[in-house]
Amino acid sequence: MSTLSFVALDVETANNNQTSICQIGYVIVNNGQIIGEKCFLVQPPGNEYEARHSCIHGIDALQTRNQPTFPEIWNRIEPDLTNRLLVIHNASFDISVLNATLDYYGISKPCFQVECTYRKTGLNLKSLAESLQIEMHKHHDALSDARTCAKAYLKLLNGETPKQDLISNSKSDMFAGHERLTGNILKPKSEVANPCNPFFHKKVVFTGVLQTMSRENAACLVQEMGADIDTSINKKTDFVIVGQGAGPSKLKKIDEFNSSGSSIKTLTEVEFLSKIKNGL
Repeated sequence: MSTLSFVALDVETANNNQTSICQIGYVIVNNGQIIGEKCFLVQPPGNEYEARHSCIHGIDALQTRNQPTFPEIWNRIEPDLTNRLLVIHNASFDISVLNATLDYYGISKPCFQVECTYRKTGLNLKSLAESLQIEMHKHHDALSDARTCAKAYLKLLNGETPKQDLISNSKSDMFAGHERLTGNILKPKSEVANPCNPFFHKKVVFTGVLQTMSRENAACLVQEMGADIDTSINKKTDFVIVGQGAGPSKLKKIDEFNSSGSSIKTLTEVEFLSKIKNGL
């Protein structure tokens, strides 16, 4: 089997349970060239998420509640992953997760042939990308990480050596954008220029990370429109603005309150911005 032909794979999990795959991404390489890429969201068992994991990869229960479970995805991807060399960064994690998930669903486990770029270099994926001058689109997105791993493996096969002086010391804050709103932003405005807008006198909660503005700036916009902003969801909540990596407990509360007669509406960032534009 040629080492220039392989599949670079990455999985993301929803919680600490190894059976909780929520995303699978992989890149197919043939004779040193990327010839295909595939990525799937997967509904984990019970669609259960832990906040730390959603903060890391930005996937939450709303994104996967209508997605297929692992067995359906496996039927689609098995031909690509079996009888091929799998190249994985930190392979011990991904292979143990794959095997645990296959066991959980009673699916026979193939014998994977694996190469690990972490074992070859001792560098985390972000540092490895920097040291080999590989542009990483979005760390902890399964397809982006698989693509980075594939490019790194090809460079290593070609004899390139990671350059330690190119590695930055910066560390990303996984909780950036999840900061709790405090202070005057939680006090509704007594006067509003245009009360004929969708957020006037509505209770609004934010969860997750917005991509186009900070949570505080978004809250300021709806406060000026007369919204009553809160930090927790209750039966009187009208809107929940959902960014990436939304809090699992908040998403559960929406379902619980709505099943008890509330009418809480969730808005994606795009839907939120549209309402802001139309309401001004």
